[in-house]
Formats: sequence, C-alpha cells, structure tokens
Amino acid sequence: MTVRVVVDVEMCRVRTKGTGYPFKNEIIQIGAVMMDEAFAIKDKFSTFVSPRYGKIDRFIAGLTGITERTIKDAPDIEEALDRMLRWIGENEVIFYAWSDSDYRQIQREIEFKCQESERWTTLLSEENWVDYQKTMGDRLEYFRSIKLEEALELAEIDTEGHMHDGLDDAYNTALMISKLETQKDYQTIVERLREREKEQEPLTTSLGSLLAGVVLDE
Repeated sequence: MTVRVVVDVEMCRVRTKGTGYPFKNEIIQIGAVMMDEAFAIKDKFSTFVSPRYGKIDRFIAGLTGITERTIKDAPDIEEALDRMLRWIGENEVIFYAWSDSDYRQIQREIEFKCQESERWTTLLSEENWVDYQKTMGDRLEYFRSIKLEEALELAEIDTEGHMHDGLDDAYNTALMISKLETQKDYQTIVERLREREKEQEPLTTSLGSLLAGVVLDE
C-alpha cells in the first residue's frame, strides 16, 4: 500500500563557527500526518529533537513554543527519524512538504550526523518528495513563494492549532492537500476572483467592427 506523509520540521539556529557543523539550522521538531492513497487523513506523528550544535534562542522559542526544557530529554535526529520510519512501517511512501527546505534539512542532517544505512534511502530520494508550495504556486500562476498561512487562507481551510508547530503545520497542510486533490471542481479564492474578473471585462469590440460588412437597406 502507498501512503502519503506530510512532513513539517521546526528548526533552531546554529552558530557554525567552531562547531564543525556547516549548516545554519538544526531540526528541533518533526511533525507528520499520514494520508492514504485517496488523500484521507489516517494518523499523526510528532517528536521533538535534541539538537547537537544549536541552541533555542528567544526568537525561536516565541515562534514555535519550543524551549530548551521542551527538548531536554528528546531523541537525537537519528532516533527521531527512525521512529518516524517505524511509524510509516512497510508501506510505500510519498512525502509532501511545504517548500523543499524540509527535505533539504533532513538530507543534510542524515548525511552529517547519522550512520550510513539503507533505511535512509526513502528519505534521501528526492523523487519521493512533493514540494506542495511549488504545486500551489504553479496552480495559481504565482511567480513568488507562497507562505503556508496565505495558502491555507486561499484554500479556505479551517486550521487547527497554531503556526510554526510542526504537527499543526503538517496537519493543516494535509487538510489543504486533501481538499485540493479530491475536490477537483473547487476553486481557491484567487481562482474565483480571476473568474469573476473575466466575466466582468468590459466590451472591447467597437461598434464599427460589429457593423463591418453589414449592408443596411436604403
């Protein structure tokens, strides 16, 4: 069976100088929501992650609600990802994320921190990941990145929880994906507005062109 798993990670900042860690962020939470092949939501997963190099500053704590106390006894990234894979089980999986930054961060941390193992193959294969931010941007013909909060509003999703919580963001993203992929006739707010604009476009054909070739009886 193929399942669809929406993943959202929250990160803290890393001062790379003197750490030997070459990246600016580290994962501190993984949230995931499982959908079946028909995009019906089936299960949720969440774990905090203990960073090896970074610290949670005041800004990140205020943004995510995650503090140093929250992650005190959390697993490291290898154990956290292993737990997620055990939760997914033997199912074939397609991962969804809002932008490709979550995939890139997971990829970096696996390659830098985790022992080599075939179990990471599914996570590391870019072909298994769908960037739904790009999918939404293409659909709406946007030439800029759409923030998740904006996309949820445009798709009229009744959101749960709060933004920048890994599980809440994953769940709300899953709600949006499920709606857009199953309700094929649904139009987002932007699409409806564009449709109305087309219907209300002023008549641009001139009277002269309409009467061209018409012979009036004398």
